[in-house]
Amino acid sequence: MAVWASLVPFVKTHLGLDEGSFGLLLLALGLGGLIAMPAAGAWVARAGARRVLACSVPVCGTLLAALALTLCLPLEAASLTGALVTGVGLLLFGMAFGGIDVGMNVHSVVVDARSPKRLLSGFHALYSVGGVAGALAMTALLNLSFSPVAAAVLLTALFVLLWFRIGRWVIEDAGREEKSGEKTPLFVMPRGGVLFLGAVCFILFLAEGAVLDWSGLFLTETRGMSLENAGLGFAFFSVAMTVMRFLGDRLIARIGPRATVRAGALLAAAAILLAVGVESGAAALFAFFLLGVGSSNIVPIAFAATGEQKEMPMALALASATTLGYAGLLTGPALIGFVAHRTSLSTAFVCEAVLLLAVALAAGRFRAK
Repeated sequence: MAVWASLVPFVKTHLGLDEGSFGLLLLALGLGGLIAMPAAGAWVARAGARRVLACSVPVCGTLLAALALTLCLPLEAASLTGALVTGVGLLLFGMAFGGIDVGMNVHSVVVDARSPKRLLSGFHALYSVGGVAGALAMTALLNLSFSPVAAAVLLTALFVLLWFRIGRWVIEDAGREEKSGEKTPLFVMPRGGVLFLGAVCFILFLAEGAVLDWSGLFLTETRGMSLENAGLGFAFFSVAMTVMRFLGDRLIARIGPRATVRAGALLAAAAILLAVGVESGAAALFAFFLLGVGSSNIVPIAFAATGEQKEMPMALALASATTLGYAGLLTGPALIGFVAHRTSLSTAFVCEAVLLLAVALAAGRFRAK
């Protein structure tokens, strides 16, 4: 996903689309994930996370390389054919990535449950390590005069090869719940507290999606940074997420889930206002770092609370909340694009700050200790 974040400005420029049209194109990525995630959850319950990941990872890597190769097509500005090809590629890429996300989240919960100590925040931290590595690697290769296509294909090949090295360590029966003669439903509508937790995840993943798909454009078009450094916003955000999630379990134990959510949401909202209010590239990068610090541990807390609630079976509740959460990551960038087209990208970011303030106000629903 970090490789894709670095490619976004190049794809937008290549297609010659404005923010509104490009936001609509990005919606294909979200639709692909929303289509695939509920089905992937049912597939995990029937076959286990290992089989889902074994199929999803190579397919996702191949589709990412194909998206990069569309930059080689000799397209005229605002080419309908180019936009259509890219949209189909994003739809399929979103579906494959949805399978990966569900598979690895289920596997993480299973490993955490079988371990004598908590590991879930650490797994989320390692997800952020991938964001740091991908964004910095793309930035380095682009500054070394690699073409965007060559850099993306090289890192994608490395991504797939790493899977074949580590995939054999995945627990074979992780997530497999279906009993003989039973069929797992593709989706269960969340209710009560699960719906609230899903909404919290939606807002936090929407913020992450905004950084993923729009931070590069914000830095280059609003703050005057070069295209080669477009991935730095996501890199700064990911560094902060990584550090704070490695410290997350200790922090939550010290001040409690409620205080962690409230303080984190307030800091994240303030960070967005800093990025919008101070016309400086350095200030924007610092703001993306603070946004990562504030938002880092709210989703792990929400996932843990989903597992603790009694209104729905844990597996179904977690699948429902996860789908709602990742809907924010996958469809949020398109919503940002629509708002940016009618107003400005800065205004779209301010709207996200308002949502984060709502999370801070609702933090009382989490456990104090």
